[in-house]
Amino acid sequence: MEKVNIYNRNREITNKIKERNNLDEGEYRISAHIWIVDSKNRLLIQKRTANSKKFPNMWSQTAGGVIAGENSKEAVKRESKEELNLEVKDNEIYYIGSYVRKKDIVDVWLVKKEIEIGNLKLQEDEVADVKCVTFHEFEKMIKSGIVVPSINPSYMLIKNYFYNFNG
Repeated sequence: MEKVNIYNRNREITNKIKERNNLDEGEYRISAHIWIVDSKNRLLIQKRTANSKKFPNMWSQTAGGVIAGENSKEAVKRESKEELNLEVKDNEIYYIGSYVRKKDIVDVWLVKKEIEIGNLKLQEDEVADVKCVTFHEFEKMIKSGIVVPSINPSYMLIKNYFYNFNG
């Protein structure tokens, strides 16, 4: 099981390191939500495997927990590589914002990158499929119930950023 640094609700780091799913009341870990957008303004989304513990066979963005000793930006690079075999460079990564959930603080990131889906190598135990969709297509997918239901705060941050500050 992955070990994570423990934070309080104000994102102040404590001196604790724990297993990521073994947090007490008032303890938080950091998660990274990674929205990959190409020059055609399409989102690269991924479908969870049928054997996923949470939300099997549902679509979402790339995401993962920040492990102990790592920062959120480093997690963006690691998770992109692990889940998609996608190399992400610092100059392609943009921090968008954060929000607090019950047991984690979610950092939302934009990765501006051209994607060749045929060159991706999906992490078999986590990712069943990938595709590029427009924001409009993704919103139709959300309404149809095939997208992870807890995605809305993260999606709204990226959508707001994209439409208001990204031209």
